[in-house]
Amino acid sequence: MEQLERTRTNAATDSKGQAFGLSGNLFLYPIIGVVAALAVATICFSALKLGLLVSALAALPFLVFPTLYVITLRHNRPRGYDRDWFDNVSSQGFSLVKANQPINPRLQKEDHV
Repeated sequence: MEQLERTRTNAATDSKGQAFGLSGNLFLYPIIGVVAALAVATICFSALKLGLLVSALAALPFLVFPTLYVITLRHNRPRGYDRDWFDNVSSQGFSLVKANQPINPRLQKEDHV
C-alpha cells in the first residue's frame, strides 16, 4: 500500500478568509466609507447646490477615516489592538511605577504618604 501524503492545512474555523487584500470582514469599513462619501458628495452637490470641490472636500473624511482605521489599527494586528490603542491614547494608561499610579479615591489623603 502506498504511503499517504500529509499536508498541513488550516481548518475553516482557523482562517477568516481574505477580500481585497484585507483579512476577514475588514473590507466592509472602506466599502461603507466609499458609499457614505458618495452619498454625502451627491447630497452636497445636488440638494445643497454646493460646488463640486466643496462637495468632494465634505465627503473626503467619510472615505479617509475608515480606510486609515483599517490599515493602521486593524489589518495584520492582534485581536483588540485598536481598543487597546484607543484606551492608551484616551487615558493615562497603567504603570507599575508607584509614582505614576493614580491615588485610590477610597483612601483618605491622610492615609496616603
